Amino acid sequence: MSSTRLALLCAASLAWSTTASREARAEDVSSLLEILEENVVSGASRSAERASDAPAMSSVITGAQLKLFGIQRLAEALNFLASGVFAHYRMSTPEVGARGVALTRDANSHVLLVLDGMVMNEQGGGSVFLHDIPIEVVDHIEVILGPGSVLYGAQAMLGVINVVTKKATDHQGLHASLMLGASPPLDESGSIRAPAVESPGGENTVALSFGRGFTLLGQPAGIVAALDMHHFKGPHIRFPKQRIPDGPDGAPSVDLGSHAEPGAWGGPVEEQWFRRKTGAYLRLDVGDLSAAAQVTRSVWAAPFMDLYENRVGVYDDAHNDNTQSLVLGSVRYRARLSERIEGVARGYFGYSRLLRSRYVVGHDALVPHVPLGVIDPEQCPRGPSGPCRKESLLLSRWVGLELQAVVDWAGDGAFSTMAGVDGRLRTAAYEAVAFDDLTGKSYGSDPARTRWHGGGNRLEDEGALGAYVQQTLRPFRSISLNAGIRVDLDSRIPLEYVANAISPRAALIAEPDERISLKLIYSSAFRAPSFVELYTVSGRLLPNPDGLKPEKVSSLEAVSSFRTGAYSITAGGFASTWRDVIELQIVKAKAPSVSSYNNVPGIRNYGTNLGFEASFLERRLRVGLNSTFAVTRRRMSDQQIARNARFGAGDEVPITVAPQVYGNAHVSYEIGSGAVSLAAAYMGRRIADQAYYGGDPSNIAPRPEVPPQLELRAALTGALPWVKGAGYTLGGQYAFSPYEPYVVGPNQGQPRYLVERGPSADFALTNRLTLFAGIELHLDDSSAAPGQNPAAAAGPSSRATASRAPLGALP
Repeated sequence: MSSTRLALLCAASLAWSTTASREARAEDVSSLLEILEENVVSGASRSAERASDAPAMSSVITGAQLKLFGIQRLAEALNFLASGVFAHYRMSTPEVGARGVALTRDANSHVLLVLDGMVMNEQGGGSVFLHDIPIEVVDHIEVILGPGSVLYGAQAMLGVINVVTKKATDHQGLHASLMLGASPPLDESGSIRAPAVESPGGENTVALSFGRGFTLLGQPAGIVAALDMHHFKGPHIRFPKQRIPDGPDGAPSVDLGSHAEPGAWGGPVEEQWFRRKTGAYLRLDVGDLSAAAQVTRSVWAAPFMDLYENRVGVYDDAHNDNTQSLVLGSVRYRARLSERIEGVARGYFGYSRLLRSRYVVGHDALVPHVPLGVIDPEQCPRGPSGPCRKESLLLSRWVGLELQAVVDWAGDGAFSTMAGVDGRLRTAAYEAVAFDDLTGKSYGSDPARTRWHGGGNRLEDEGALGAYVQQTLRPFRSISLNAGIRVDLDSRIPLEYVANAISPRAALIAEPDERISLKLIYSSAFRAPSFVELYTVSGRLLPNPDGLKPEKVSSLEAVSSFRTGAYSITAGGFASTWRDVIELQIVKAKAPSVSSYNNVPGIRNYGTNLGFEASFLERRLRVGLNSTFAVTRRRMSDQQIARNARFGAGDEVPITVAPQVYGNAHVSYEIGSGAVSLAAAYMGRRIADQAYYGGDPSNIAPRPEVPPQLELRAALTGALPWVKGAGYTLGGQYAFSPYEPYVVGPNQGQPRYLVERGPSADFALTNRLTLFAGIELHLDDSSAAPGQNPAAAAGPSSRATASRAPLGALP
């Protein structure tokens, strides 16, 4: 047993021995283990508390589980191990949904991702990339379902994913790991083909990390540093060929380059499906002072053409890529101001740079009285002598300060108040430019010299200020109340809509005994319009002349949990209403088509979450099951109802992309110094993104949807014999369905009320099979070698468990 777990066991023993009701029930050590293994979360209330006391439904994924199943990416962890959430890959960066709701191509701007207290969502578009997480040093991941703006402010609408890294005492010494993966090619139907020498894909990860505890200025201190490199190269695939529409001169309207057949889109994909990421992470703790920093650089390319990802770039060319750089930093100081008052100050900063580049070979036809040098969204501007690169650059930087105080009025945690203010200054900017690939000359960054609104630039200095208070009260041992409210002022929100940025939450929690927890929760959240939605002018996109309201979601849920011995059962029901959802809608459908972001009526959503965990055979065998059943409908506007009445559309339509039935199951068994594990992730039938145009039914026939998806993941882990501190991982992942719910190619359809008959759809493909093998080396004599008792470690981690959490503040 490690020193950390031994210390935690001692703390749990003390709490166990001083609790009369538990003492009466505890007849053997299993009661103590039950206390020890209950999850502790900090993401719901921003203070450590038992999961049964938290004012939200949550699940915890431990770092040990990630190693046990050979998981290297956050999206895989969510799909195979978490409750209530799911992630789509769409052959690009993953996007997260929860409880049957997903906002197509929102770049995760409706979920808040937090790493050691640092919000990772960039401040220009609100996007966040799941691959930015340093998996190697993750202690545990808390998935908090439901609106969370009461303490976090904007964007926590679907929930909060709170990632907590290991302290130096839990990550001593030098750790190195290498994971290699291979995937066979796919044909046009998504079926697996026999691999050739040059055709398999691969997914490789190299990670190096270090942890050390020491004493500095008489204070206990520790440092954790990590470096990781991830490289995914998609297997060779083929898309069915689709005809390119002709232009006014009878020729194909777009030239897709030498990798495509003239006049057609589709065929082999060998270059334009990859993802590369390099990241570095540093954490330093000295007494009550804690500092963290994260730097990542990612480059990725998606191989398909649609209305968003790759509308104008040539077919299957590695130049059609996206590059993102992210720098985050945070310094936090916690001070005990008196016996009952604790204060926290946190300063933070961030910088994000996102560049989208598309390689174009076609040139504009000359248009009378239109000067050279203006930019057309589909072709190179007139004037360049060769191909051009169309680049869209989004920059954001921000700096902020948060002050927080926690008052424990009675000194026993039964009546406490948390209050805080969080202010930040931010700058966001964008520029859309075309470059001659041969001469480097740029075109189109001046909005006055554009055609079809093809380029532009904007820079805005902005500010935001939030104030919040949270009150917890335990009038009786079995009853507790948690209520809070937050008010946000944001330069992106007009004063008449400030009421939409008020976020209350109230929770009533009853614990008839130590095994049962019952919760009734009301919560709300908002999302301010992003800089991208308010100001971007590029290609076929115009800003909304009337401005945008902030989005709002309100949720009511009931959660019950039962824990006894080695069993845990959780069941919850939820109902939520979304209002003023911001969506990209077509303003002018006929060429040249123009779109704009608009507020739409909203979403109605209700359903249930179920969870089960158990362990057997002295906790060597562990099983888990999570499932979600949801009904989600998108409300149509009065205009949409009227113009689609002849099709019998009604006043609501199904939401796209999100499964309404989904879940996962996992089992692991410890065998000597190793373990074998199996996990399954299921998503029900999903309606494809282009089934509806901003709520209007599409003319794609039949309605595009993909069949249910079942993915299996198996892994074998253990210690390498005769090599001290070395462990191995072997495994594979297989997807039964080849499709993702995204329509690809030029056949994107049109609103049915404009053109009643349309094309059929082809879909994005998923990587069907990956076989992986890895090795890990740990150079430190004070800890067990990798692979030793992994199934036992796959339960709640030392930092994610405790009997009763102490007073705490910012996670």
